[in-house]
Amino acid sequence: MTGYPREVSQKIAALGPGAENDLIRYGHELVVDTPRFIGKSAEDPAMAFGGNDLSCQNCHLNAGLKPFAAPFVSTAAAFPMLVDNKVVTLPDRINSCIRLGLNGKPLPEDSREMSALIAYLKYVGKDSPEGVRLPGSGLMPIALPGDVPSARRGATVYAQHCASCHGQNGEGAPKLPPEAGYYVPPVWGADSFNGGAGMGQIAYAASYIRANMPVGVDHENPALSVQDAWDVAAYMVAHPRPVAPAHPPVVPMVIEDLPI
Repeated sequence: MTGYPREVSQKIAALGPGAENDLIRYGHELVVDTPRFIGKSAEDPAMAFGGNDLSCQNCHLNAGLKPFAAPFVSTAAAFPMLVDNKVVTLPDRINSCIRLGLNGKPLPEDSREMSALIAYLKYVGKDSPEGVRLPGSGLMPIALPGDVPSARRGATVYAQHCASCHGQNGEGAPKLPPEAGYYVPPVWGADSFNGGAGMGQIAYAASYIRANMPVGVDHENPALSVQDAWDVAAYMVAHPRPVAPAHPPVVPMVIEDLPI
């Protein structure tokens, strides 16, 4: 499984019976259909750990397998890690996404959901060497902009390249009831990630946007210039969204140290 398979769902569907494989399958479902299981609109209200109805793969594209879209292939092998003199475990890292990206509350570390997410991360990172990040992990390097990032210029970039999917008001494209979640996620507003999320930080947002947006783009053929990516990131993060927690978790986010 090491690497970036184009379609992991077929491999998971082919897994045989067994408790561990059941966990892997459930972990994959949690990643691709997060709102149904643990989102704000979870089928079981007691499981509504998310404060919105985003899914994990709204950011971790292709169920966490797209290079430079914060993929999962090196995640399990990278933890625990020391960040700012604090040991961060894999459950810590997962819960940081739930608290920040899903604007929610942490999963219990002994829950089946936490076990399933860890099982899926280990499955897609099978045979990844410990302490070695595969190429394409984290976010793509991006050069500094030629000019100070401008939300005003970014508004024009957004209108030209982003609004047709994410909406004129950043509202995204919600799925039709009774399904919960989004075909295209909101990028600001009450149902978006909160201010502590990586995508709420302009440098991370610019890196992610240039490597992955508009949809269909990959890191080898960016559609936006470096300046446009910084400008539209400035425009996005300038809009209101839920506030970060009072004591946000430590979130190790990596922009790869590779040639730009």
